[in-house]
Amino acid sequence: MAIKALTLSSVKVIESDSDPARGSADATKFTIGAIDAFVSAYVFDRTLTFTENDAGGVAMAQVKMSEANLEAVRFGLRGWENLRDDRGNDVPFTTADRIVMGKKYIAVADECLALLGQDLVRELANAIRRINEVTPDDAKKSVAA
Repeated sequence: MAIKALTLSSVKVIESDSDPARGSADATKFTIGAIDAFVSAYVFDRTLTFTENDAGGVAMAQVKMSEANLEAVRFGLRGWENLRDDRGNDVPFTTADRIVMGKKYIAVADECLALLGQDLVRELANAIRRINEVTPDDAKKSVAA
């Protein structure tokens, strides 16, 4: 099989493994989409940084996985349903324009990102990174179609 191009317009609806209502009508549903090569480069080039301390000559490497996860979600999360605040009110999904490498993107607003726990951000980021992978179930569905 040949290399497949990213399908940037495709989206997938997922539920969190940690959602007690997972699999029911009350579950929170997240719509995710692929991130393109420009955003991927922007996100992952910032994951590992090297610095040298002039005073002591000590080099230091930092792996910023949490920041990379947050940025992947910022650009890969397309919406949500049934995300509620502590009073049971629906939390609106809002976006903001962002510029990456001279291109304009519609991204998740900071106010929305701030409401997601670190474990959920990690889970969503992993799903976004895998969105264009063909799973065995996907392959079966494709062959059957």
